Amino acid sequence: MSLRIPTRATPPRPTPANASAAAPANTAVPAGAAPANTVVAPTGGSWKRSATKEVPISDLQQKFGWTDESWQGRLLKAADEGGVEGRGQNGQVSAAELETYLRAPTDAQFLTSTALQEQRAALESKLAGGAQSVAVDAFDSPWQASVAKRADLLGGNADGQLSADELTAYINASKANQAKGTGTAADTQWVPDQQMATFQSRVAEVAGELDPLRAVGGEGATPGLNLVKEYSRTLLDTDKNVPQFVSYLLSAADVKETPADVNRLNSTFVRDPELGNGAVTDSDYNNTGFDRGHMKAAEDSPTQAAMDESHYMSNIAPQHGNHNQQVWRTLERGVSELVKDTGGKAYIVTGNLFLDDKGKPLPPESIETMGAKDRKIAVPTHNFKTVLLELPNGNLTMFAYLVPNAKDGPSKKDQIVPLLEASRVPVDQLETLLGQDLYAQLPKGVQEKLEKDTSAAGAFQQASLYESATLLRAPPSA
Repeated sequence: MSLRIPTRATPPRPTPANASAAAPANTAVPAGAAPANTVVAPTGGSWKRSATKEVPISDLQQKFGWTDESWQGRLLKAADEGGVEGRGQNGQVSAAELETYLRAPTDAQFLTSTALQEQRAALESKLAGGAQSVAVDAFDSPWQASVAKRADLLGGNADGQLSADELTAYINASKANQAKGTGTAADTQWVPDQQMATFQSRVAEVAGELDPLRAVGGEGATPGLNLVKEYSRTLLDTDKNVPQFVSYLLSAADVKETPADVNRLNSTFVRDPELGNGAVTDSDYNNTGFDRGHMKAAEDSPTQAAMDESHYMSNIAPQHGNHNQQVWRTLERGVSELVKDTGGKAYIVTGNLFLDDKGKPLPPESIETMGAKDRKIAVPTHNFKTVLLELPNGNLTMFAYLVPNAKDGPSKKDQIVPLLEASRVPVDQLETLLGQDLYAQLPKGVQEKLEKDTSAAGAFQQASLYESATLLRAPPSA
């Protein structure tokens, strides 16, 4: 059930300077459709990686502790052997080679969520006429045939035919790291798109290449501690003991492939193991009146390991109860639903700002703090979220919210809607406040188009517990 959004809402207080109201509400955008403010992506998607920016595999292994037997070490070797034409099997690898290999994993050792979704769709197409199975060599691409053969051997009866049940059994075994084989049917590893994006981000950074998960700091940027996790990147403000921002990939394929048993109730808030005993711990929030607010949304976790990682205190900032549980969660769920419904993938940056009632940075002495003993944790006045959404047709769109972390935040949809509407801002406004180029991998012309534009309208639809934002709609009909 859709709710029509008022085009003129009384802005809440405090509100960021130059907040832009959204365009009038229209029909929710259909899967894969391009909203009015999209632009065509550069060749290769939302950025174009360079095959020449290679790094010795041995250097990566030494830097990150990846052994030859680890999945990371095996993936680097597989990508090098598959290689970009003319550059393979030289003991070096680039993020472009990783991307090329994963787009067509002919040996099927490593399958992303996107690859799993493509294989499911290919089999469904072959079975459309009512057949119960299809020959494993009947697929339209070599890599899909390779996956079909593996699924028949490792998840089926090895009769040269693949059924939907056999593919499902193989995928489930791969997710549990139980798709074991030898020779041409060696072990298969599922690596979610989100995890793979962070893995590629590590390689790109060592190679000195721009990456959609890594912002580029400019003059006036707040210094921070760069933490690269398995599923996200964090720039931690060590003076304030909160993330300046957290970046990660969310893909529709990951949302659809997330196992049913991934559950936030199975995770607990813990001190980030990288940061030692002096870092923020769960008990620092006890009896403060503040919620432990996730920057990377817990529900955007494709595995239980990712869920556990989202509960590191380095991913947490103080949020008022209604803001966290109602307003912020509405926005989180809206972004997730939008990605799933469009079939796209989103590069998301979420973080914290400390602003006065005119949207200007607060001096340090005016920032509210909380916490235990001498470890004070700064309380953000605003949380922000930026999204670069790449649609299946290659188009890009971008939108951002700068939302007050208000103690008296609303809990009803007729109050949440205008609050979020009034919190729309252009991405370049946030970049100015942060001193960071959040999407530096985009060509300048694309940035100019997307980062100043707030025309992507917001729509809110009925969900199981909260009103959820679909955020983008098609342009008005004639």
